[in-house]
Amino acid sequence: MTTATVGERFQVVIPRQERLRLGLKAHDKVNIVMEGDHLALYPISSKRLRGLGRDVADGTDATDYVRELRAEWGQKA
Repeated sequence: MTTATVGERFQVVIPRQERLRLGLKAHDKVNIVMEGDHLALYPISSKRLRGLGRDVADGTDATDYVRELRAEWGQKA
């Protein structure tokens, strides 16, 4: 078991070992679930994203993707 500290702003740093095991990176999202008297963190995988843009959730920059689409549309006109 690893111990972490809750800061004054109620932030908790996830220890490096656990971040590596889960494959977490800065700005990744996690779900927080109350389970009895404790909290559980569940990483949100980009594979689970739904809706517009789910096909580009593989790390492609959204702005670049939109530029490519606009260029394709311009060629069709």
